[in-house]
Amino acid sequence: MRSRRWILWFLTGWLLLVGMPGNPVANAQAQPTVLKPEAPPDSDLPPVQRDTLLTGLPILVVERPGSTSVAVAVVIKVGATFDRVGKAGLARLTAECIRSGGGGYDAERVRLELEEAEAQLEVDVDWDQTCLLVTGPARQAATLIDLLGRLVTMPDLARRDFAEARFKPFQEAAITAARAAQTEEAAADALFFQTLYEAHPYHHNLLGTPESLAAITPADVADFYRRHWLPNNAAVIIVGDITASQVRSVTRRAFGGWAKGKPAPATFLPPNPPEQLRLVHQPQTGPASGPIHLRLGGILPEATAETRATWLVLTELLKRRCQPWQLMLSHRRLPDSPWMLSGVCTPETAPAQLERVLQLLGELRDAPPGETDVRAAQAAVAAAYRDRVPNNRDLARRLAQLETYGRSPTAEAEVLNRVAAVTPADCHALAREMLGRGRLIVVYGGAASLQATLAKFGTVETIQP
Repeated sequence: MRSRRWILWFLTGWLLLVGMPGNPVANAQAQPTVLKPEAPPDSDLPPVQRDTLLTGLPILVVERPGSTSVAVAVVIKVGATFDRVGKAGLARLTAECIRSGGGGYDAERVRLELEEAEAQLEVDVDWDQTCLLVTGPARQAATLIDLLGRLVTMPDLARRDFAEARFKPFQEAAITAARAAQTEEAAADALFFQTLYEAHPYHHNLLGTPESLAAITPADVADFYRRHWLPNNAAVIIVGDITASQVRSVTRRAFGGWAKGKPAPATFLPPNPPEQLRLVHQPQTGPASGPIHLRLGGILPEATAETRATWLVLTELLKRRCQPWQLMLSHRRLPDSPWMLSGVCTPETAPAQLERVLQLLGELRDAPPGETDVRAAQAAVAAAYRDRVPNNRDLARRLAQLETYGRSPTAEAEVLNRVAAVTPADCHALAREMLGRGRLIVVYGGAASLQATLAKFGTVETIQP
C-alpha cells in the first residue's frame, strides 16, 4: 500500500527539488518582479563540474571544501513505473538486492567495508528513479566510489544463476515491509489510484503487496537489472570535501566498464480519467463506527518548464486553502501525473467536508486568487528555499532529482526569480486547467447507508471490500 512516507516524499520533492518532467531545460529570463524574496544563500546550489564517460554516463562533482564528508550517489532513471504486471515492488526489490554483493564482494564484505569506512548506504526508489547513496568521511571517498561501482556495475544479481539463498532474505524483508504498510489510510490511497489509473502503471504502489512480492523470482530481478540499469540512463554524483581531480581516475575505473544498452521506452497505455465527477465508496467491513478516509483528486495537465514557478505558487495556495486536508501533487516524468487531497472525518461529517472542499476548489477555478494570497504563497515558497541547510547528502539527492528530470542547476537557480513574477492571473489560468477536468472522489469506510447522503454529489459506485 502507498505509505505516508511516499506521499510526503513526492509533495516535498516536487515542491523543493524536482523540475518539470519530460521537458527541455529552460533558460527563460526572469519576468518583472511582483514580490522580491530574499536571495537564497550562495551555497544553495554550488557550481557543478560535469564530465561524461564514453558509455554515456554523466559524472557530476560538487566540491565543498571544509565539509569533511562526502556523498556518492548513483541514480538510475527508472523506477516503479517499469514494475512488471502483477509484480509491483520489483524495482524496489531489485535495488535492495544490490546489497547482496558484487565485483568479488559478498554481502558480509559489503557490510564490513561500510563499517570500516564509517559510511552508510541508502537505497531509495520512486516512480521515475532508483537512487543508491553512500555517505561517509571525505578521506574514504575513493573506497566508497569503488564499493558503489562494484555493486552497481557487477552485482551478483546480474548473473542468471543469482542464488535463491541470497535473494530470499531481501524478498522476505520486502514482504514484511509491505504487510506493515497495510493500514486503512494506505488502503484508501490504493483504492484512489487503482480507480483513477486502472491498467496504467501508476495504479499500483511503490512497495508492492505481499502477494506481488511473493510472485517475484531471482530471474525477474536479474532481468530488471539487465534491461534498466544502464550507464546511458544513469548518473554518478559526488558531493563533498574533495576535488574533481582527486576522484576522476577512481570514478572512471569504478564505472568505466559498465556496459551501455538501449533504455526501454515508456510505451504504456494512457489512463482513462473521469470526464465528470466520479464518486466511489468502499464500505467498511464489520462495525462501521471507524473513521472515514476521503480522497479527492484527478490527473494534472502536462507541465512545462515555463509553468514550473506558477505550479509552485499554486501548490502553496491549494495547501493553504484546503487545510486540514493534505495535498499530494506530483509531476512525474510521464504525462498523466496525479493530484490528490486526503482527509479523515466521521461518517456524520463526511458530506459536509466534501461539500466544503469542493466549494473551495470551485472558487479557485472560477476566479483569480487575491493578490495578498498570492504574495503569501510566493513568500512561503521563497522561505522554503531560504530555510534549507544544504549538506552533502541532501545536495546529492537534489542533483539526482534534477538529473532525472533533465533540469540544470542553472535553471533551478532561476526558479525564485520566476516565482516572484507569478501573478494571480497566472495561478487562475493554471487552476482553471487543472480543476476544470473530471475528478474522482473516493470514500473509504463507513456503512453502506452512507451512500444515501453521498448521493447529493452524484451517482455513487459501490466497491465491495
